[in-house]
Amino acid sequence: MKKTKILFIFRTPMENIGQINDGKVDEPAEFLWGMKDLDRSIYDVRFINAPRFGKRTGIRRFTWIFEVVFAKYVRIGLPIDIYLKYKKDIVWADEIVCTYDQVSIGILFWRLFGFLRKKKIHAIVMSLSERIVYFKNIYPLKWFVSLLLRQADTILTLSDVASQAIEKEYGVERTKIYTWYFGIDIDFWKSKKENMIYDIMSIGNDMNRDFETLISAISSDDKVVLVTKKNIRQVHNDAVTVLSGIENTEVRELYNKSRIIVIPSIALKTESAGLSCFLQALSCERPVIISDSPPFREIFKDGMHCLFYIPGSVDDLRKKIELLKNDEKLAKKIATQGYELVRNRYTCKDMSNQLDYLFKHR
Repeated sequence: MKKTKILFIFRTPMENIGQINDGKVDEPAEFLWGMKDLDRSIYDVRFINAPRFGKRTGIRRFTWIFEVVFAKYVRIGLPIDIYLKYKKDIVWADEIVCTYDQVSIGILFWRLFGFLRKKKIHAIVMSLSERIVYFKNIYPLKWFVSLLLRQADTILTLSDVASQAIEKEYGVERTKIYTWYFGIDIDFWKSKKENMIYDIMSIGNDMNRDFETLISAISSDDKVVLVTKKNIRQVHNDAVTVLSGIENTEVRELYNKSRIIVIPSIALKTESAGLSCFLQALSCERPVIISDSPPFREIFKDGMHCLFYIPGSVDDLRKKIELLKNDEKLAKKIATQGYELVRNRYTCKDMSNQLDYLFKHR
């Protein structure tokens, strides 16, 4: 039987994608987006990892100004040079999985101008449903992004509300949009008995993370660790430790050494900001407090799998933190039920199964 040729296009600082895919290193596989568990008896799988930065060579010497302007208003890059740099691999594939918004629109740019017509392009879109607020009234730009997205054979979003927004805001046919729930590596992210060192742990680097509200909500006696590359300006508390650039094994230890995990984000309508950290913490059987949003309401139930707080509300977040600190029974309940939900429905294998269905039926 002839195998279907699948190409994953990444744009990530992970340098050991191949070793993770082969199971040769102890690293989580969720950001392989289901690639690792695809059935190799029916799929011939390859990947490329396009660098985020580098010298402006080739076409980028002429297009970088356009890319900079695009990124300024859309808040997402447009790496149109990926196709030219990796043309041999891209031409080889029958189906292409574009991970992340910027990779998707960078490849769809070439489809717009007549290239890659014989390929099936599956575009993962996580942020464009939300970030349209930055350029909604710049009509030529909105038209251009809409035109790019409509070139995809399939658009993959992380929630039904995001799918609905892509259809409404960009005019993409609903039949092209597929809600594809994210899953994490439960073999890596798991509970381990550790001495509790921190009362609260929080983690994340994306532009939506709201550490300011968390810092304002903590008590003076809370011992807190923040894992982030973001510049946290208002930390004037010796009990707050800020770490960056640590390994995933260290992050896993911190989950297990913290009584409560808080994933704070600004108010969002369609973007699933912090979802990977949320699932990692639940897989480590930790109780999680997270900012309320429609995408998370699709998956998690308040008081059952987590506690939601009103985004930006210091008072509400403080109440939820104190509630979990003082109610060990509730903390144990949501940690256990959250853990069971993740392991039963939101794993790397589940992601791979969804991709398998997509390749066979779309």
